[in-house]
Amino acid sequence: MLFEEIPGQEVVKEKLLSLYNQQRLPNTLMLSGGEGCCSLALAVAFAQYIMCVGQKGNDACNQCDNCSKTSSFIHPDLHFSFPVINSEGAKTSDAFITEWRNEFAQNPFLSYKQWIEAIKDKDEQNKQGNITAEECRAIIRKLSLKSYEGGKKIMIIWLPEFMGNSSNILLKVLEEPPENTHFIFVTEEINKILSTVISRSQIINVPPLSFDELKDFLIEKYELSTTDATNISYISKGNICTAIEMTDETDTTYTENIRNWFLYCYSRNNKNIFEWINSTSAMGREKIKKLLENCNYILNECLHCIHIVDYKPKVPSANEKFVIDLSKILNSEKIQKIYTEINQTIYHIERNSNARISLTNLSFLVRNIFHNKTFN
Repeated sequence: MLFEEIPGQEVVKEKLLSLYNQQRLPNTLMLSGGEGCCSLALAVAFAQYIMCVGQKGNDACNQCDNCSKTSSFIHPDLHFSFPVINSEGAKTSDAFITEWRNEFAQNPFLSYKQWIEAIKDKDEQNKQGNITAEECRAIIRKLSLKSYEGGKKIMIIWLPEFMGNSSNILLKVLEEPPENTHFIFVTEEINKILSTVISRSQIINVPPLSFDELKDFLIEKYELSTTDATNISYISKGNICTAIEMTDETDTTYTENIRNWFLYCYSRNNKNIFEWINSTSAMGREKIKKLLENCNYILNECLHCIHIVDYKPKVPSANEKFVIDLSKILNSEKIQKIYTEINQTIYHIERNSNARISLTNLSFLVRNIFHNKTFN
């Protein structure tokens, strides 16, 4: 992974390069940013730069033996730790390292939900990832060994917030790591990490990608039209994971599920509502959350249509008429009410509520809001 392959984030890249070039590389570095801001890709690119023996300016050479091994994720001194699903006795990252290499090679801007979807079985749809105490002890064992190549050893820990209290096991090695050993934490929710770990780390904040950075990336990498790239950039709000997912969805299918749901609720078609609930509740927690978040985005665009004359919704062109038509049967108060109920449902689903019950409750609340005469 090279820095040049990562869109934007020039300030962060300069900070990382400055730490290395000025010989101020900390024992523990923490990249903190939300989903889709390229933190993991930055960590891997920085690791490759550190291990490269022929850096060219502000990037690794991508030609030396170390670069070849690092880019293939087989360098013996570059280690990865990440959340896994505890099933059939597999509790450490090593049990999933082949899947990890494949997924990251296909998409270096991997999100947590994409990773978990890739490794879980059909009967594990609602299981959450975890970095176990066994994994923490395995990290210590790996780093206690001497460097195979005689240089630095690097441990990239992706999403350390999934360690919980198990991260206490690492406190001593974080405080006094073996010689030439460096940790790079990549977190999306720093508030969930123990303060004792944070205090031992040098933190670099990674902001979301700017609108122009993401738009230009989509045009260059995925050959999208300027219009589609612009719409996706607005919808994804700087989240490159969401943007890439949307490039795989055609204009005609992007909001089909949402469109059907609103139609069934508005027409009071209870039979179709229950069919929609049954199919949607089987999607799994993360996909349901994403669907509901997209519903809120559609409502937000409806609000713009109501209050801005000749407003053009920032959605794929095939869905513009749907958003405009929906805005005509809603008003600000109804939108606010539906928005609130959707957020409440997301809150409950995040906390393991029964998806079918939650969606049933939401659907009939939305149906009633559509036809409640007090909302005028």
